[in-house]
Amino acid sequence: MRERVLLTPFTQNILHPQYPDTTLVKLEEQSENIEYTAKTFDIDPIKLKAIICVERTNNYSWQDEYFDDYPAKKGQNSSIGFCRVKMKTAYWIEYHLTDSTSEFYPGRKYKDILSISQSPQEIIDKLKDNRTNFLYASAYMRIIQSYWKSREYSIEDRVDTIATIFSYGMFSRQTGELLKFNANPQPNWFGLEIEDILQKIEMIDI
Repeated sequence: MRERVLLTPFTQNILHPQYPDTTLVKLEEQSENIEYTAKTFDIDPIKLKAIICVERTNNYSWQDEYFDDYPAKKGQNSSIGFCRVKMKTAYWIEYHLTDSTSEFYPGRKYKDILSISQSPQEIIDKLKDNRTNFLYASAYMRIIQSYWKSREYSIEDRVDTIATIFSYGMFSRQTGELLKFNANPQPNWFGLEIEDILQKIEMIDI
């Protein structure tokens, strides 16, 4: 006999991502870490807040706080910590921050900030620390912005574009090839949500 799973109202509430207003309160609590890591990687802290706000409201629920690292310990590429950084993304960031021959290398200034982890557990431990987690998110934004600038496509003021790449990645999910440059890039759903959140953050000045 096949078992059936009943989703009760309580279960549905558990599975619901974090609400935007709740996320904004959480971001305010992390203001010191946000300012520090944004300054470390020379990015706009307001843009960082907006991107993480959209990320958490679409990819975080309260059970993640308790079971965050379980899938990662089982070998899955799970999202961990405040900014919901994936394991493989964290390692990718570490590698390209330290490899001066990489086309994604953002510069010597950032080289020794995040060292290459020697094991999956080391990455998990780093990502579970809030400040370090924000360092990874900030580093990813820096790599994205520096890479585009090196190709003569400045997106420093295009938070919708930065957010789109931040959420989707640098490579095509269909072919695995590096995404091509576009003089007029169009945002995905993630990038479209950013503008409203950005205005709200600036209005309440968190």
